[in-house]
Amino acid sequence: MIDVFDDKYIATIGAKVSKRDVEYSMPDKTVYLTIMLWDILGQKDYKKMRIQGLTGAHGVVMVTDLTRPETIKAAVDFWLPEVSEICPTAPVLLVGNKTDLVRENNPATTHMSEISNKAEMPVIYCSAKTGTNVEATFRKIGEMMLSSDLGDKKGAGDLTEASLAQAIDDVVSDFCEQYGDTQRAMEIVEREFNKAKVNVNAPSKDSLLMAIEYLSDIERDIHGRDVSEVNKLRRWKMIDEARGG
Repeated sequence: MIDVFDDKYIATIGAKVSKRDVEYSMPDKTVYLTIMLWDILGQKDYKKMRIQGLTGAHGVVMVTDLTRPETIKAAVDFWLPEVSEICPTAPVLLVGNKTDLVRENNPATTHMSEISNKAEMPVIYCSAKTGTNVEATFRKIGEMMLSSDLGDKKGAGDLTEASLAQAIDDVVSDFCEQYGDTQRAMEIVEREFNKAKVNVNAPSKDSLLMAIEYLSDIERDIHGRDVSEVNKLRRWKMIDEARGG
């Protein structure tokens, strides 16, 4: 795993963002999947931050602590309903962590297996400390995302011109706010949008994504890599949110 964001920015966005590259060999092709992991705050008080982190998610890894039964109860009573509300089509992988501290077939793993069967969600038991099944966890959620209908929908380019226009408005407003100088920011937006061949009257998803990349390059020189990468991720989410709107 590559952690590309420092703690001061994590405190700002309410999540730790990491990147994981996974390769899948399929019968007819090889798929290289880059997974961006948003480790959102576990506290129940930060509703807006959780919504920001979950909105547009392609998949969810829900981690419980096998040494703390209350985390399993919270997963059933709070986290699963919230995930179902915010991103109902995203596949969910249940994970029981700290297998190094519990015995095999203990009550916690039995409970997790029961939840898995009832909710029809796969479960993996791992240890972040020893590394047991950590790689398997990332590979599994990647497989689930690749095989889900969500993956097909996300890549289908089925955004309407109206929803893309909304995404453009959100991206431009966000860039101007982050840049600080609106007049200068709009000059940069016009230049980079022209470079990406964004037609604001008939926008395409591919051109808008390219424009977001160009704007990220500009911000990298000003704010640094950490900030530019998170800003880019937030703007990708704006496209998904516009789709849902």
